[in-house]
Formats: sequence, structure tokens, C-alpha cells
Amino acid sequence: MTETAHRGDDRPLATPHTPPLTEQLVAQLAAGEAALASGRYREAATLLEPVAAALPDQVPVARMVATAWQLAGQRSRARAALATLDAQNLERLSPNDAHALGAQLLDVGAPDAALHCFDLVARTLPNHPSVLGAQAGAHRAMGNLDQAWRLAQRATSADKHNPALWLTAAQVRHSQGQLEDSLKLLKKAETLRPAHSPTRMQRALTRLLGGATAHGWSDFEHRGLPAIPAGSKAWRGEPLAGSSIVVVFEQGIGDLFHFVRYVPLLTERGAARVIVEAPESAVSLLQASGLDAVPVGQAPTTDYAVPVLSLPLLLGADRETGSDRVPYLRTDMELTPRVASARRRLGLVLRGNPNFLATNLRDIGNEWVSAIEGIRDVDWVWMQLGEETPSESFEAPALSVNWLETASLLSSIDGIVTVDTGLAHLAGALGLPTWVLLPYSPDWRWGLRSNRTPWYPTATLIRQPSPGDWGGAIAALGAALSSPPNISPSNTLA
Repeated sequence: MTETAHRGDDRPLATPHTPPLTEQLVAQLAAGEAALASGRYREAATLLEPVAAALPDQVPVARMVATAWQLAGQRSRARAALATLDAQNLERLSPNDAHALGAQLLDVGAPDAALHCFDLVARTLPNHPSVLGAQAGAHRAMGNLDQAWRLAQRATSADKHNPALWLTAAQVRHSQGQLEDSLKLLKKAETLRPAHSPTRMQRALTRLLGGATAHGWSDFEHRGLPAIPAGSKAWRGEPLAGSSIVVVFEQGIGDLFHFVRYVPLLTERGAARVIVEAPESAVSLLQASGLDAVPVGQAPTTDYAVPVLSLPLLLGADRETGSDRVPYLRTDMELTPRVASARRRLGLVLRGNPNFLATNLRDIGNEWVSAIEGIRDVDWVWMQLGEETPSESFEAPALSVNWLETASLLSSIDGIVTVDTGLAHLAGALGLPTWVLLPYSPDWRWGLRSNRTPWYPTATLIRQPSPGDWGGAIAALGAALSSPPNISPSNTLA
């Protein structure tokens, strides 16, 4: 049995504030630690959660639970595990422990709580460069970009030889939309720490935010690549004549819908069979779209394998976005022609995957529903899976986790208004009218300023005019929706 928790804090679990450890808790703690060490992350989290509940003042145990959930791919549950920590317990932490906890909170998408930890450290070390850099990172994640930049400047001035601080400063400038400045700062970080993957990945995001380029795609290979299936060779762009190849799923469903546009090019390169891995919920949609799709992990052995997000680099796409192939996803339903009308029937999605890192910046709370309801000549269709409709005026159809059924529902209405989610990519890939509500610092694929995107010709981008300003974005949405409805003539009865 271990008497200490080994995730960032080696102090004994027993303190004057801790109830006596029962034999059951001791055994469960040991089993949880063993499961965590052996990579059984979900099992570890399940074992450790009751221990954390019984020992609410033990930060190390809560951190172990959060670590287990995060490694299991459940960032939202990791956030929840750390949200139970009492403020008084945080006050008792040493500066090192508070800093480590803050870093973990930032990594699970809880920047407000992370900043509180870093501020506690700053009481003891008010001008320490690493503390200033950590505070800058938290403010950036909260959308407080001016304050983040002031802190980043102080940090790099205090320690000009710390590459991590230059990386933080570059990330802040990226979020501010100062891409050239960000690249200059990344060059300083790279000089101090060559071949550092997180620095290269940030350079990829900054380059791609300015537009798709070969250099951006090359740096994008530092994202952390998925495992290539056993028995297959990693494809690096060589001729495919007569070969079979599997496209390996990675990251999120929106990434798959975005990048699957490149899959037909593998056939054009001579591949005899191209198989696409997908979550089971998306397999029928890809099959209806003419792709040879199988659930993740169920592809037969092929000659080659390639991660789906590596396709633009290895196919030499450079600035080619494949917009001429839209729509490249489709349903197998026969559409009922719609009568042209002055009113639109639009889907609405205000929140996305809770395991996304920056949910605090991407998601829109229900407090904005009344402003959205006020937009004229729109009948809203609530498409927030798993949530009750926030207004009686909204239509509430039965929603499905199956993406083909979701695509069929989308195809039966006049378009969708959504935050940056898989539904935005699905609607865009189907060639449907789509309005994407974006935070001030958007994901790289949406660019910086235009209300259009080369990725999806039928999408309109609605941006926050300043950090956190959803009111301004919703006003811009209302203006965008005041133009005549764009209903496909092939599906309209005059």
C-alpha cells in the first residue's frame, strides 16, 4: 500500500483535517494507483473517485482522479473532479503544488480555477517569470488577451532564455490575431529549444490560421499522430498502384468530416481499395456517401495506412481546400421539395463536445436564447443533443447519435446556426446553408476575418467582434439572416 499520492504531491495523505483511512479506502487507493500506472485509466478513475469523495481535502487524490479521466479522453470529467476542491484546501498548498495544480486545471479546460492557483503562487513569488507566464496562459484561455499579453511581456523580459515563455507569448499573439508577431516569437522559442513538437505544432496552427500552406501542413505532423494498424505500412506519399490503404481516424468527428474530402484522391492515385475508419455512429453516413467505411479498429489488414489529418500534406494539397468537391457527404434519403418562403426553418446548436479544451470560449449559454429568438422570420429547431429545449417556441425533433440520421434531419430544414462543432462540418460537407458562430480567437480552419471560408462554400462565419462578445455576434447573425433565404432551386417548389 502506498501512503502518498504520486501525482504532483508526495506528502502523506493523512493530515489533521483527514478522516481516518479505512482498510477499504486504503485498498481502493492502492488498486486505483496500480490501474493508473498500468494504463487502465477508466478503471483507475472509477476506483479513485470514491476515495476522493471520502477525502475531500486531499488535493493529490483529486488530481489522480482528474489525471485518470483525462488520459481516458474524458476531459469534462477531469474538470469535474478538480471542481470539487475546496478553496481553503488550495490556500494550504505550497507554491510548487499550487502551480502544478494550476497547470493541470489549465490543461483540462478550467482556466478560471487555474488562474486562482497561479495567483496564490504569485503572493509568494510575485515577479517570478514562470508564474507570470502561467498567469498569461490562463488569461489567454479565458479570453483576457490584453492582460495576457502584458503578463507575457513581463515574463519574457524577466527571463529571455526560457523557451516556454516565448511559446506562451507566441500563443497570446496568435489569439490576438497578430500572426507575423506570433511567428517571430515562435522562432525565438525554436532557437532556444530546437525540434520541440509543441512549438512546431503552435507554428502549424498559426500558419494554417493564415491559410492552408504546405509549410503549415508539414508542421501539423507534430500534432501527435495516431498509431498505424499492425501489419500496415505508414504511407508517406509513394505510388499506390494496386495497393490497399486504410485512412486512420483521429481527433474528433468534425475533423473527420472536414478532411474526408481528400479520400477520393487516394483512388485517383491508383489505390485498389481505400478504407476509412470512423466512429460507429458515422459509418452509415460515410457509406451512404460512397466511401468504404468501417468502425474504428475493424479495418482488415491493408498495404498502407495514413492518418486522416495527414492527407493534405501527403497528397501535396498545399493551398487546395477541395471546395469544388462540396458536397462530398450525402444522405440516402429522397428529399421532399420545400416551398420557398420568407421564413427559414433553422437548426440551432449552442454547445459542442464537453471534452473540448476551450468550451468556455466556444460554447454559448442559454442566457442568449432570448436574443436569438428575437431574430425575425426564423422558426428554430433545437438540435442540442441531450438537452431539453430552452424555449417553448422551439421545435424539438427526436435527435439521434447516428450521423446519417442527423444528416437527414439537416437536409429536411433550411440550414443550421451552430457553434464550432461536428454539426458545422457536417452541414458544410453536405453543402447546406450554415451559419457558424465563432469566438474572437477561432480554430485555425476558420481564418481570422472573412465571413466566408474556402472549406465550405455554403457557410457564413459569424465572429465575435471582441473577446467574449456573443451579443455582438448574435446581432451580426440577425443581420446576416435578414437577407433572402438561400434555398437550393433543385429542392424548391416555386
